[in-house]
Amino acid sequence: MRTVPRLCEFYPGICLTTEEKALKTSVRVRKTSVRVRKTSIRVRKTCQGKKNLSQVKKNLSQVKKNLSQVKKNLRQGKKNLSQGKENLSG
Repeated sequence: MRTVPRLCEFYPGICLTTEEKALKTSVRVRKTSVRVRKTSIRVRKTCQGKKNLSQVKKNLSQVKKNLSQVKKNLRQGKKNLSQGKENLSG
């Protein structure tokens, strides 16, 4: 038995037992772990978002090229149609 009284015997709540300290530390570690996990998920989503954004930009660039080619083909088709009309009337 202890011969010297603990401080918490005079002031209840000032001392924590080893188990209470361990529990408090465990809770703090769990909260930190959850924060780290959430941050990790956020980072992964951001990285995935950047990859997706990069792919979207590449796709958009290709669509613009395709649209340009379609416009060229349309102009050529109009010219051909115009020449065909002239040939029929001429």
